[in-house]
Amino acid sequence: MVLVPGLGSGSRLFGTLPRRFQRAGFTCAVIDPVGLPPSGPATGAWNFDDAAADLLAVAATLPRPVSLVGTSLGGKVALAAAARAPGAVDRLVMLCSSAVQTARSHRVYRWFEILCTETPPTLLGDLTAPFLFGATFHAERKGMVDDIVRSTKPSPDSIRLMREQCAALRVFDGSALAAACHLPTLCLSGAEDTLTLPEEVEASAGLFPHAHHHCLPRAGHSLLLESTEAFERVVSFLRHPAD
Repeated sequence: MVLVPGLGSGSRLFGTLPRRFQRAGFTCAVIDPVGLPPSGPATGAWNFDDAAADLLAVAATLPRPVSLVGTSLGGKVALAAAARAPGAVDRLVMLCSSAVQTARSHRVYRWFEILCTETPPTLLGDLTAPFLFGATFHAERKGMVDDIVRSTKPSPDSIRLMREQCAALRVFDGSALAAACHLPTLCLSGAEDTLTLPEEVEASAGLFPHAHHHCLPRAGHSLLLESTEAFERVVSFLRHPAD
């Protein structure tokens, strides 16, 4: 599998998750986007087509079958890659990620764009934490949330990448991509997610010819961190995509 990170993020976003997936029996690669070290510098503005091509290049180095697992923006990148080269990918997982554009989601992307252009980077952890995690996680894992906020120190490269990704998100519409993607697809949402609403994920799943949607209780936007069930559902789907 290839894990595809969200907005402004690289492999560090997933922490120990690659090792967890490896213990579950998977070969696991993680993407560091172009423009974010240790990957090379960007030669132009970030866009979904180039990101999809880079993702496919990584997938081509792995033994088949290959699954793409993307979270938030990463789910959109994975969708673009799967639709672009369906023969190179076997399964698709989108976590708290929507293919559809709504008036509300457009405002969310604009909010992120303002944060990474008008706000000191040292404050991004404090300003985004209320939305990156669900209410249950905030209540039950307050210490972990505090640690994540303290460690959120985005580099200039990360801020630049986030700004360019926000601009691309505001014009992205994956409806046609989803309709053309015939891969077995799993769309997971969090019932407490206020960034990508469960109904947006469900509407996206309805566009795919072969997609299943599950909304996980007591979980927000950071599904694989917040929900053991999310991890278990991904593993089960990748082993038995028809279930």
